[in-house]
Amino acid sequence: MKLNRLLALLLALVMMLVLAACESEKPSLEDSEDEETESTVSVEYNTGTATSTPLLYKVTDEDGDVVWLFGSIHMGQEDFYPLPGYVAEAFKGSDSLAVEVDIVAFQKDLLAQMDALKPLLYADGSSIADHIAPELYEEAKQTLEDLKLYNSALDYYCPAMWSSTIDSALYMELGADSQLGVDVYMINWAYNLKKDVLDIESAKFQYQMLGGFSDGLQEMMLASSVASAKDPTAVRESLEAMMNAWKTGDAEGILQSSDSDTADMTEEELALYDEYLTAMVVERNASMTQYAANALESGTEIFICVGALHVLGEGGMADLLEQRGYTVEIVTE
Repeated sequence: MKLNRLLALLLALVMMLVLAACESEKPSLEDSEDEETESTVSVEYNTGTATSTPLLYKVTDEDGDVVWLFGSIHMGQEDFYPLPGYVAEAFKGSDSLAVEVDIVAFQKDLLAQMDALKPLLYADGSSIADHIAPELYEEAKQTLEDLKLYNSALDYYCPAMWSSTIDSALYMELGADSQLGVDVYMINWAYNLKKDVLDIESAKFQYQMLGGFSDGLQEMMLASSVASAKDPTAVRESLEAMMNAWKTGDAEGILQSSDSDTADMTEEELALYDEYLTAMVVERNASMTQYAANALESGTEIFICVGALHVLGEGGMADLLEQRGYTVEIVTE
């Protein structure tokens, strides 16, 4: 798997905030009762016949306390919904919903957005052109201009911001929408049911993580995004495979669609990729696992919906919780 294809796909499975970076217009649900519970997704909740069977994990401790793990793809399509009955029952019976970040509330809070974005701004008076190769700067700028997204103010943001903006636009062109992502759907459903929505992380944490990446990693991320935008065919095919795997509950298919074939990477790229995975996946998986363990200890039944790569596979939340001695089961009905 080429590096550009790999990094683009990983974002859809591990981090929702950056994929909404260039979103500004958000449709609302027609039957919203008031502004506080207004939905930003134009689909209805659990009406009609479900056509998807996504994976849902039930985690139980020795006292019978339960948390649920539901892996998300952060960019979705309307045919993801409605969700099947076993997901609906678990969600409705839970005390609250926990997500990486309540993106719905974040998108309505301009002050929070401005504060969260600060870590992506150069505070030393430099610009992105001072931190990346001149050829990459020109290519990235042209890519953003072609997407009608370039603004001179972007020059003062780090490459991670440029990369996420390009990736988000690419996904939209390929038919996936962050406003139809599973997390956004669940957040709006929680609002509809008057459930509490809990942040496992925060917008500022996620942006600080991105802004804290080394210059080399950020340059590699931007080069990856530019290459993907130039030739999106491979990304399209893998994105479709990933979405189909999610809809059918195929864990191996989801993992394979983002599988790290690193054969064509240089030693420098491998080191940067390890930096990326450690921060984006490994460390966050450990933190999210502790969050789930704390919920079990408190006896609170929480429905946890985070990027699928945080839940699935070796080192995912389901695996880590099972290693801690909890009972982890896949729910199918």
